[in-house]
Amino acid sequence: MSALPRSSPAPAPAHAGGAPLGPPTAPLLPRPPVEGLIEAKPANQPESRWRDPRKNVEINIGKACNNRCVFCIDGLPKAEDRSYMPWPQMQAELDRWAAEGYRSVGFLGGEPTTYPWLTEAITHARSVGFSRVTIATNATKLRLRHFADKLLDAGLTRVTCSMHGHTPELEDKLTRVPGNFYKKLDALRYLAARRRADPSILPDGLSVNIVLNGWNHHHLPAMLRFFYEKVGVDDLRANFIRPEGYAEGDAELTPRYAEVVPNLTKAIILAERHFKKVFTFGGFPMCVLPAPLRRDHDLLSRTMGEYRDLSTACSIRSDGGDLTAPGRAFVEGSWVQHPKSSTVHFDEAESRARFNWQDRKRHDLKGHPEACGGCELNHVCEGVWKGYLDIWGVGGFTPVRLAETALGGR
Repeated sequence: MSALPRSSPAPAPAHAGGAPLGPPTAPLLPRPPVEGLIEAKPANQPESRWRDPRKNVEINIGKACNNRCVFCIDGLPKAEDRSYMPWPQMQAELDRWAAEGYRSVGFLGGEPTTYPWLTEAITHARSVGFSRVTIATNATKLRLRHFADKLLDAGLTRVTCSMHGHTPELEDKLTRVPGNFYKKLDALRYLAARRRADPSILPDGLSVNIVLNGWNHHHLPAMLRFFYEKVGVDDLRANFIRPEGYAEGDAELTPRYAEVVPNLTKAIILAERHFKKVFTFGGFPMCVLPAPLRRDHDLLSRTMGEYRDLSTACSIRSDGGDLTAPGRAFVEGSWVQHPKSSTVHFDEAESRARFNWQDRKRHDLKGHPEACGGCELNHVCEGVWKGYLDIWGVGGFTPVRLAETALGGR
């Protein structure tokens, strides 16, 4: 643990994609709130100069997907969930969030590149004032040059690719689609080459999102070398698995934090000292992180997602199940059961749930063992995925005192 790097001189502030922020824009005039939408809540995140200040909304286009990842939180979606968001509804949704002052939008699935009107959605988002337009994708369709170019020409500014292995065997095993590795690799290399040739391409970044699980976390340092050096990506995010859907109750796929943190620590050191690239992580409660990291506020705020992630609202296709846990019935003795959510607004007419993502995690999707009651880092830490607590219980969590961290005077 003592090998963690000391704070290096801070570069210019950057947003979550790692690229410098653009010139300041004129302040937006106050607007009356739009009924049913979720206001940004910067107070529910720690203050950070690394966070992009643009209010962000993530819009789920449906749950259809061309991968079958072993840890997918959607599991086997119902037929109505696999249907796509109608185009008129997408237009109206973009208009409403833009009117509320949101300037960043992401399209989620399922798999957004299968959405029939994705190009139109990107074009419309830019036309109504969104300056940051992103997709979270498995990128297999982006290997088609004409399709990737069409999205870039429409105004796409960031791509986050979900890729979880550095070898064909590991990636294809995790996504359960033969040949997936090479399709994603082709797409990433093409997008990286386009960015090198023209810095105006994807100005908000090209990132790889890795879901850390029991099959791949040992390879995290090797994955950094692969993506940074062999693929040409300069922004990596590693998120601890959320054990729901296919991964619910799976102890093999969901390792203990103690098994993963040493590999996470190595990755932070490599990214900081050797590669000097952007590396962030998410899904780890504060008390399981190495003490030297908690004592280094500059390093912690550069790497921990809670400091880097945009204030995010979500709009997802729902049958109302998101008023409790997504798609879950109450189970006696399970951490997943909880009373009606206080964070979700359910629009019955449109079959959509809208909520603030930071609140949703903290109050609905994560649990707080008894040790959390005495912890002084609750203003940063969101808790523990409830699915993890169902598998491994409440052991291994201890309260942390502010005086023992670099946050004591903050």
